[in-house]
Amino acid sequence: MKYLILTFVLFIQINLHAQWVYGGGMKFNSNDDYKAIGLNAKVGKDIGEKFDFNTDICYYIATGWSFDFDLHYHLFNVNDEVILNPLAGINFTSTDVINNSLLLGASFRFPTDKFTYYLEPKWILDNNQLIISAGLLF
Repeated sequence: MKYLILTFVLFIQINLHAQWVYGGGMKFNSNDDYKAIGLNAKVGKDIGEKFDFNTDICYYIATGWSFDFDLHYHLFNVNDEVILNPLAGINFTSTDVINNSLLLGASFRFPTDKFTYYLEPKWILDNNQLIISAGLLF
């Protein structure tokens, strides 16, 4: 696991420029079998005028980990104060076993002078769970 995190951190450090965003925050998982709070790291890249590709890794404290790979669509921007991006992607979660599933959600971003705050509710389809993450992007 530590090599996976090291690889992720090194990936974040390579080629950071204006089109890349990175940050982190907290994540809450509402799975029926276990409810968990975790720390997550996030990196994203513009892949066109209307799309972003985002990846995040989360370590759920003492219960497991997850990877999310999301494609965000730039739906609308309200005066550069609120940005709404619907998203779809795939989730890998490890508790006792590794599960994968499709996910749907939305990304709400609130840009300021220094940071961009984000709030992302996601629904994991196969496991019928809601994941809510919040944090900062640089």
